[in-house]
Amino acid sequence: MDEFVELMEELSQMKSEERSEKIKQLEVDCVCPTCPTYNDCAKEKGDNVFCVTGKSKDCITMELGCLCPTCPLAQKYDIGITYNFYCHRGNEIEQR
Repeated sequence: MDEFVELMEELSQMKSEERSEKIKQLEVDCVCPTCPTYNDCAKEKGDNVFCVTGKSKDCITMELGCLCPTCPLAQKYDIGITYNFYCHRGNEIEQR
């Protein structure tokens, strides 16, 4: 089992409050807010860490460029660069 799958399994077993706290910790390494596709709507809603949380529900509607392959969070959890545009296409698990 790869590190990302382990992370997702860990998150799925957490209570909502614990999960939210863990995602806040992951935000430290997240590059979503600096991505060309990220927009004001996503910023206002605090949407990010899309490789974990999945695609934007309301905000991201166009793919304007992608920083996923360069993301320290993706590198830390060995997500790789096979998939991208998590904000628009779904998280790593959904795209696999």
